[in-house]
Amino acid sequence: MMTVTVRFFASLRDVMGEAQCELALPAGARLSDLIAHLVARHPALNGYQESWHFAINQAHAEPDAPLRSGDQVAIFPYVAGG
Repeated sequence: MMTVTVRFFASLRDVMGEAQCELALPAGARLSDLIAHLVARHPALNGYQESWHFAINQAHAEPDAPLRSGDQVAIFPYVAGG
């Protein structure tokens, strides 16, 4: 098992009801596994994950990125503006 810290921003923080949490994931987990875990835990998020942006340790990340114990994952909802 490994532990990662997940930080939520903007409207995601409101839906989650917290600014961050720690998750225990199996060794070898990828960002997509973390996303699936969050959606299972908070079904209201389902359908929105396609518009999220991710960072692992402050670097842009794609859903297939591997995770390591101690990583900090940030999740940002898509923001449109003009």
